[in-house]
Parts: sequence; structure tokens; C-alpha cells
Amino acid sequence: MQIIVGSKKENLIIETDALVTGNVEGNIKVLSGAKLNLTGRLYGDLHLCKHSVVSIQNRVFGNVYDHGSSIEIVNADIHGEIIRK
Repeated sequence: MQIIVGSKKENLIIETDALVTGNVEGNIKVLSGAKLNLTGRLYGDLHLCKHSVVSIQNRVFGNVYDHGSSIEIVNADIHGEIIRK
């Protein structure tokens, strides 16, 4: 499992299972088959490819674009829209 800590000011592409604990200023894209546990804050959009899995446990200040993923929202706030395509 990939662990991403600290503040990041860049777009991230999640290709394998990952834990993001720090703040991210940029977009996150989760590729098909990857799992993301997001415990940090996201200041950007979250793009979820088909067959990806995500657990959101903090705040997302942007939209969530769901292309056929599995989303779990645990004590989290989405300050944007969840758009299913």
C-alpha cells in the first residue's frame, strides 16, 4: 500500500491501493482496480474510474466524478457535487 502524507500541491494519480493522510491541493484520479482511503482534506476534484474503491473520511472541497466506483463516506463532508456518469 502506498502512503501519502504531508501537504501536496499537485494532481495525484492513484494506481494501486493508497492511503492519503495529508492535505492535497489538486485533483485526485483513482484508476480502475485501485483503492483509496482518503483521511486528509482534498482541495480539488476526485475522479473515480470504473471498479475503483474509495473511502472518504474528511472533507472534499470539489466535485466527485463517479464512473462506476464504490464510494464509502464516513464522517465526511463533500463541498461540491457527486456526479455519476
